[in-house]
Amino acid sequence: MDIQICFGLAFIECVVVPIMRPANDIIWWLPSSRTGTFIVLFVLQWILLKLYRAFLYPVFFSPLRNIPGPKNNTFFLGQLVHMYKAATPIEHYMRWVARWPDSPFIRYHILFNKEILLINTVEAHKQIMQTKCYDFVKPKFLERLLGEIVGTGLLFAEGHEHKKQRRMILNVFSVPNMKKLIPVFQEKAEEMSALINRKLNGTPSGIIEVQSVYTKATLDAIGVAALGVELENLRSEELKMDFLQCYFRMLAQPPLSALISFIHVHIPIRKLLPVEANWGFLRAMRGVHVMLDECIQERIAHVHSTDREKVGGTESRDLLTYMIEERQAAAGGLSIEDIRGHLQNFLSAGHETTSGALTWASYVLATRPDVQTKLRDEVVKALGTIGIPTYTDIEQLHYMKNFLQEVLRVYSPAPATYREAATDVVICGQFLPKGTQLVLSPPVSNLSKQIWGEDAMEFKPERWDALTNDAATPYAMETFGNGPRICIGKSYSLLAFKVMMIELIRNFRFEQSPYLSALGDQPVPVQNPAVTWRPKGGLEVRLERIQWS
Repeated sequence: MDIQICFGLAFIECVVVPIMRPANDIIWWLPSSRTGTFIVLFVLQWILLKLYRAFLYPVFFSPLRNIPGPKNNTFFLGQLVHMYKAATPIEHYMRWVARWPDSPFIRYHILFNKEILLINTVEAHKQIMQTKCYDFVKPKFLERLLGEIVGTGLLFAEGHEHKKQRRMILNVFSVPNMKKLIPVFQEKAEEMSALINRKLNGTPSGIIEVQSVYTKATLDAIGVAALGVELENLRSEELKMDFLQCYFRMLAQPPLSALISFIHVHIPIRKLLPVEANWGFLRAMRGVHVMLDECIQERIAHVHSTDREKVGGTESRDLLTYMIEERQAAAGGLSIEDIRGHLQNFLSAGHETTSGALTWASYVLATRPDVQTKLRDEVVKALGTIGIPTYTDIEQLHYMKNFLQEVLRVYSPAPATYREAATDVVICGQFLPKGTQLVLSPPVSNLSKQIWGEDAMEFKPERWDALTNDAATPYAMETFGNGPRICIGKSYSLLAFKVMMIELIRNFRFEQSPYLSALGDQPVPVQNPAVTWRPKGGLEVRLERIQWS
């Protein structure tokens, strides 16, 4: 908008200047040509407007100026330097929330002193995520932050288009379809156990880096569910430029690459940097696109054949097949780019959420023997030590449900996502002008002492049996979001986690590795900056085989 304003003013002034020039020497410094005059006026006014927005507007004129927030800004960069240097992606958010617990919003500054609002209360979350959901959109810069990794698709669709696409894809995640995926999850869980046993190399116990194992398992499972193909990451130890390696390169970025991504969110520099740290990321991103395009073209060519993939003895309707059938059935349906975007959403977000939950669950089990014992006792008593659980069996595991809820509360996969006001709107009595950008950080709600009590930071599965006050509302937990834009793959992720955790808890005992023992009461270091909440360098635990008599 600033460029358009300056362009219009410069154009009008170019018409006025030739009329004024003979009578006014104050403009003697302007070039004689209209083109030169336009360029000088445009640049000058753009600079002045940027200075006004950076130094005058936030302090004296912004309707947000009275919202509380940190004052220790770095010149011209606001809080960006502090956030980049922080130990975790949410360190400063949690500090601000503790200082201003009752404010619906907390204001902070980023590049050029741009104002950002951190959503802070249950009521503010409810109004933004539910009541006035479609008054907010995903800001353009979020596409640079997430779009490169998770694609566009449903994640960035807005308004009527979002409603239409969500209604179409939602059928894939119905309970009957989820039931059909249980044998897929079980097969991948058994392959995961086999991989762990190979890593133990015949010994009864050993140190295993579990995050990489879980990433392979969840990506293999989602390969079948989304693409209808076997990716076979669990069956091979070879390193190749497949989906796994591409996503690993994008999610676990080396320091320089992470810095480039951090800057790129605020200043689009991705295509301008001829360095390997940037090229490696771009190769991985393009690799995912190429592989998905090949899958799409192959499925289009065979979608009417009788040789359909089978899941649990019934016809598979994986996400790709479903979207291609919808595309052919409806005129003006999904384009190839749309299909690729939806697949990329599901592949990246789906496998990362589940593998992250399994990783942090393993940390809890290794450091909390009491929790591990309760979970195993429930699983073995209800399901025995072998066999594929049914959907009903899984849903009746009460402690498992509480355990998973607590994992997702304490270790939310996404540190933050963003919204932007699409129109002038009032939230919790605060006027937000069009264009106001907001941060929704799930840990702000999930770990709030105002909501969960003084023990909010503690891992307590039992808390889910007696929720009161704000904790009993859906907006107390924002791991999957809420309202019309709640994560569409939530049911998939929860079911995949439970099936794989049942396999793990039946077959292995979790203990602390020397690394975890050395940490003591200190939290596990995590990546920052990062799109997801991942242990820095992975997570090592000691796994011991369980021999049932």
